[in-house]
Amino acid sequence: MRTITLLLLFMCALVAAPGAAAATTTKTATGCDGIRDRLPSLARQGKKKVLCVAPVAQPPPKPALTTASAAATPPPLPAWCIDPPDDQTKSAWKTRRFASCLINYATVSLYDTVTGSLLGRTTLNYIHYIAMFYDSLELTDVFAIVRFNSEGALTSDDAINFRLAVSCSYGCTAGDFGPAITLPENSPQYLTPPIPHLVNVPANGQRTIHTTYDLQVAHPGGDTEVVNVFPPEKGPYPSPDIRCDRILSGAGCVIPTFFPTLDGLTEYPQVRAHIRTAQAGGLPGAPGTTPLHRLADEAKAVKNREIACPDWRPRPTGYTCDEYPMARTREGAWTSGGAFSWAMVPKDENEGAGGKYGALVRYQRLLDWDAFWVDPN
Repeated sequence: MRTITLLLLFMCALVAAPGAAAATTTKTATGCDGIRDRLPSLARQGKKKVLCVAPVAQPPPKPALTTASAAATPPPLPAWCIDPPDDQTKSAWKTRRFASCLINYATVSLYDTVTGSLLGRTTLNYIHYIAMFYDSLELTDVFAIVRFNSEGALTSDDAINFRLAVSCSYGCTAGDFGPAITLPENSPQYLTPPIPHLVNVPANGQRTIHTTYDLQVAHPGGDTEVVNVFPPEKGPYPSPDIRCDRILSGAGCVIPTFFPTLDGLTEYPQVRAHIRTAQAGGLPGAPGTTPLHRLADEAKAVKNREIACPDWRPRPTGYTCDEYPMARTREGAWTSGGAFSWAMVPKDENEGAGGKYGALVRYQRLLDWDAFWVDPN
């Protein structure tokens, strides 16, 4: 089983909350405040209480780590994952080539169906991290959740429980996060399926899948109705599309909408200078501009080289012709039919930079037409 090592203490840094406030009904209005219109009907159905879950438009301030905890246990997740998105009303997955991260907050409000009074309220924060690998068809999930700022009837450690249900699209087997658990105040709970999700990919083929998650919050006892007023994109929420393939060496999975970057070219100064000049002249590929796209057809790559670097161009001793965009891209001189650049560079630099591109293709699982950037800086 392929696993990732995550010391999930980062929740203490992200959501360690101040002590629970005294019971009150004066909190800022939430999406649950409109539930009162439904209370009489629910009361007639025998429901004594309603547990309402709604999004938080603006997350609470993030407290700082103490010096001691920061020194002993720095956050194990990358900064791009920990910082929440600006708009908490949307399920904003942040992605990298081999990982995706979601952070959201929600309020949970408990109402009396007969009196319409607010019995209690609490806040949830959850972080969902999905990892995949360039050499495996297994997907690893880490889910962390904590509740804080509880009031009234929702202050006790067993006031609510939750379960994370997971399903997988065609061609994928989902692991199970297990049964429902309680959510003690200010005590992060961590879940990882004991068996990772597994994608079934045909030989020499590829498959795009996604997993879907349903955060099920409940109140103990059978007399409570649960109402979820999240927007549609935040009910059961899907992961980003994940593509797995057996086309390149071995088998692995990526998030194809994230474009990797070809960099690390410091050992090849003349190749770097050529790329900088070409990009400055308007050719594509610089990060944040029009990306390049991998070309897998070697016969077409040969035609790109013949147009950009024909044999009649003189090669000084020890030098070879370097073309940009590279011959093995869709933006090459012949496949694009557009502008290109060439320069004579030392042979070892040209071969070294070509090796870097080959490594990018392999370790970032760049299939035909996959987009990427080139950063000569």
